[in-house]
Amino acid sequence: MTKQSLRLLVVTCVVVSWAAATELARVRQKGGVHVTSSTLKWVMGMGRRLPPHSVPVVEEDPSTVWCRVKQHSTYTAGALHKGVCTVPFINAVHTFDQDFEVLVSLNGSSRVLRKPWDKYQAPPPNAVAAEHHCLLALFMAEDGTAHAGYLEPRERRAYIVRGTKVVKEESASILVEDEPLRYDLRDIKLDGLRTEVSPDEVELTSVTLLNPGSTHQRIVEPATVTVRHLVYWGRVKGTLAGRNALVISPDGEQRHLVWGDQNELDRAHQLLLEADLPPGTGSNARVLATIRKTEAPYTGKLTSIYADGGRLARTIQGLHMDQRLIELRAVYSPPFYLHNKTELDVPGLSRILYQSTTTTSTTTTTTSTTTTTETPKTKTASFPEKPQSDSLSLGVVTLFSGTVPATAPMQVYFLLSSALLFFLL
Repeated sequence: MTKQSLRLLVVTCVVVSWAAATELARVRQKGGVHVTSSTLKWVMGMGRRLPPHSVPVVEEDPSTVWCRVKQHSTYTAGALHKGVCTVPFINAVHTFDQDFEVLVSLNGSSRVLRKPWDKYQAPPPNAVAAEHHCLLALFMAEDGTAHAGYLEPRERRAYIVRGTKVVKEESASILVEDEPLRYDLRDIKLDGLRTEVSPDEVELTSVTLLNPGSTHQRIVEPATVTVRHLVYWGRVKGTLAGRNALVISPDGEQRHLVWGDQNELDRAHQLLLEADLPPGTGSNARVLATIRKTEAPYTGKLTSIYADGGRLARTIQGLHMDQRLIELRAVYSPPFYLHNKTELDVPGLSRILYQSTTTTSTTTTTTSTTTTTETPKTKTASFPEKPQSDSLSLGVVTLFSGTVPATAPMQVYFLLSSALLFFLL
């Protein structure tokens, strides 16, 4: 095995070890309820080598990061520096060079703040916890040195490591996970090689057109169909589902969606089903929809936007799903007699009512409410006249016209000639 292969194997083992020993961090919300963090996790430490996106105790010193250690079935928090995790525990300072965990940001997605606290107030919402009664805390000395430890909310005291001693402080700064108000996704590139497109045809409704009269008539029946349009940009690690998101698709269109959810952008289509029917006949009109479902992996630039105007941008990978209407079509059955349901020997007709002009897999609807789309009027389905049973023609009446056949004039001429000859004789 070459030296380069050995180095690659070691790096791979380290990455696999970090991935295997992972637990999402928990944060303390208002009222003392603990929930799972969306952007922070604890991973096993690996000596002096810091895991990617380790969270520093203070931004000015990225070499000192947050760590925690399990002591007698309970976690305590402190600072990791040069491979040694130093924590306060039972009024004494303990150090560990193994079996400790490091706080990291999921794919660099987290934004943490350090909010002031004192014993006269409750811990700030979204305080990061090592465990239920252990919140990550730091104390800034007068000389600007940061000292790490933890806050015990029930005792209203922070236990801080200062040198070789544990100092109980009545005020400190608490590490808080800041949650974005909304997201902005742009610079999207779909993976064309792994894009899957599957069309499907469904029947939305059926309407019977009737002409009970004695004359040829144009029958018009209105119909309303609602077509479901689904848009999804995936659940990406390090993001909060349910936040508002502005998505700029590859073709430049802007969509306001709900992040991490399957957005239902239903659209209502008002249709007019028309047919020219012979007297005493009817026709069944079926409205068919061609639905196209597209799934494609993508990469894009996701920006988290916070309440104070702060922004945090990163490149993400996700799965995009789009299900949309491509075409609406009306299929008319051959006319049938109303009294016995017998079909005329005439083929049925098909008319396109709506066609999408969108050529990409991105969405074309801007709201999540049901909207009405006016579709252009289509050509009327025209069927032949009903055959006349009392026709005086000498030949068989055709289905399309009901007029006298072309042989009738010769027969009339023969009768007139015979009558004239009889009169002359």
